[in-house]
Amino acid sequence: MNERSFIMKTNKAVSVQEASETKHRIREAAIRVFSREGFDRASVKSVAQEAGVAVGSIYNHFRDKDDLLISIFEEEFGKRLDFVEEMKRAKLPIRDQVERLLEDHFARAHRQKALAELLLYERFHQGGKLRERIIPLQSGIVEQIAEILRAGISEGWIRSCHPQVVARALFDLVQTMTACWVLSDPSQAEEIFEAAPKELADLMWNGLRRTDEDTDKD
Repeated sequence: MNERSFIMKTNKAVSVQEASETKHRIREAAIRVFSREGFDRASVKSVAQEAGVAVGSIYNHFRDKDDLLISIFEEEFGKRLDFVEEMKRAKLPIRDQVERLLEDHFARAHRQKALAELLLYERFHQGGKLRERIIPLQSGIVEQIAEILRAGISEGWIRSCHPQVVARALFDLVQTMTACWVLSDPSQAEEIFEAAPKELADLMWNGLRRTDEDTDKD
């Protein structure tokens, strides 16, 4: 490789890194603006000002405001799916998997409360185009939970149940508890956050674990 080629390759790597950092900064700014102002009221200009970039820079990375919001959701749900896959590869007991997933969920919410608020709000205020792209992301999480339940049933740890129905119920329960945490009085919020993973895991496990009575029914 000659000097010119080396310089061009280095400049390209720097450019890609800068673009990635700018895109991340725009996403983080959008989370704060969308949470503070509401997605419908927020403007691309206000996101640009929050991120400290030109409006045109946002359109270099995202088609429009909807695409920016979807990008935020895709990144967040992608991280959660990756964590579920990590749990499955670790082959932890089902009870431990459930608690670890809950701990991860509430830890993420605690680190980024604005994002937690945005996810909750937009879940119930989705327009047609947004709904079409957001629902599959949520369904992916539910399906991963259902897979964990199927494995638990197959291994004899969980009673016979309808995995998809139970997975959806668990997903909605966690979302409700997250909303309670987000909307709680600040003096109670930390207590709820600390107690939620174990309490929810116990509640789920006590309702799902296979008992001697279940064995006798087989």
